[in-house]
Amino acid sequence: MAGKMLVWREIFRRYTAVVLKSSVRVMRAGRKLLHWMLFVGLCTKPAPAQNAAPSTVVDRQSGVAFPVMLPSPGGGAPHQLTGTATRERTIFKVKVYAYGLYIDRDIAQRELAMFRGRPAASLDRAFFQRLLEMRIPITLRLVMTRDVAGEAIGNAFDDALKPRVASAPKELDRTDRSAALQRFRSYFNLRELARGTEFIFSCSPGGRLNTTVNTLSKPEIQSAALCRALFDVYLGDKPVSTEGRQGLITGFPDLLAGSR
Repeated sequence: MAGKMLVWREIFRRYTAVVLKSSVRVMRAGRKLLHWMLFVGLCTKPAPAQNAAPSTVVDRQSGVAFPVMLPSPGGGAPHQLTGTATRERTIFKVKVYAYGLYIDRDIAQRELAMFRGRPAASLDRAFFQRLLEMRIPITLRLVMTRDVAGEAIGNAFDDALKPRVASAPKELDRTDRSAALQRFRSYFNLRELARGTEFIFSCSPGGRLNTTVNTLSKPEIQSAALCRALFDVYLGDKPVSTEGRQGLITGFPDLLAGSR
């Protein structure tokens, strides 16, 4: 019996010695790894924080994201976002679409220089009328926030545009205004405008209206009267929303000051 106990003690002693040696090796390896990590940490400087400007702005009411810059039709300078708003209908304020205004930054700084230094709240009728002279390439991006029949939106634009086109100064152009309206109306000949459907309307000096529907380009319409009428709906004396009109110009003070 005593012999067996001695054997077991010897086995236990040897096992313990092996375990201790292994533990020491592991600890040494761990120390080396820790020293190496500290060395790398001290020698490697963290990358500086980037204060990059956001590439999109989210409309507060609708949650729709708007890119800060939009490509210009024809490959000109991209247009910069100046503000967003949401179109609501009925007494229940049902959100129909979100919309954002874009403008050619460099030309705007030249043509609107007389308004530099003024806060958005102080930009008055003279400012909006200057915009509606259509000397500056300007764009409206519209995104549906609910499913709506295409005919309903087309009729709404008809009701808003017809009186404005009819009252536009005769010297604006000599094109067939009725034909221009009919063609524009045809762009809404869709059974349904699903939520997320995107329209981009862009007007250049001279009255060239370019339209895309979900990135699909529509035929260009040449009508200075229609261009003015379209933007008058949102920026004129009787906009579809006074609050929305103000939302569209919140970025002009920074844009005119030269901030990006």
